[in-house]
Amino acid sequence: MIRIRHEDCIMCGTCTMVCPVKALGLTASRIEHYPEKCVDCAQCVNNCPVKVITLYKGVKSEKDLPGSR
Repeated sequence: MIRIRHEDCIMCGTCTMVCPVKALGLTASRIEHYPEKCVDCAQCVNNCPVKVITLYKGVKSEKDLPGSR
């Protein structure tokens, strides 16, 4: 699962273009993540020009992300 710092995202859409399973989508106001599709490949993390995406390998639920209590 990934976490996106939306407040720092420049909405370039690079992450959505490189995701092989379409687990990210570009809307009018933010990047949406679809965790049920994510395969933890890190392509979005590696290609984000402003480094606002963090990968938590093996985490499949937002409630299990660090700091989500």
